[in-house]
Amino acid sequence: MGTFFIEVIIAPPEDPGRREPIKLLVDTGSTYTWISTTVLHGLGIQPTERRRILTIEGKSVERAATEILITLEGRTLHTLCVFGEGGDLDVLGAYTLEGFGLAVDPVQRRLIPSIVYGA
Repeated sequence: MGTFFIEVIIAPPEDPGRREPIKLLVDTGSTYTWISTTVLHGLGIQPTERRRILTIEGKSVERAATEILITLEGRTLHTLCVFGEGGDLDVLGAYTLEGFGLAVDPVQRRLIPSIVYGA
């Protein structure tokens, strides 16, 4: 599967006018969206909880997390975001994609509307 980046805008929920564009690697293998701690702190975004996460290497780590506003393809929603540390990539994860009702077209390297199955 090909990888690609997408530009989004992030903001703190309590101050949505304080926004910053950022490029994220689209990664459906990552549950959560990860953004550099430096970028998040630069916007005044502080962690509200900690999450235990299993890394791609199979290592269990604990990371800070919080809710942020993310604007993607003209829509803005709240999403959970992990505070990335040194060596972590900034990624757009599956939780955020599902919240927006989007899926990945790996051939065209773009986001497409997903089909949502109801109960």
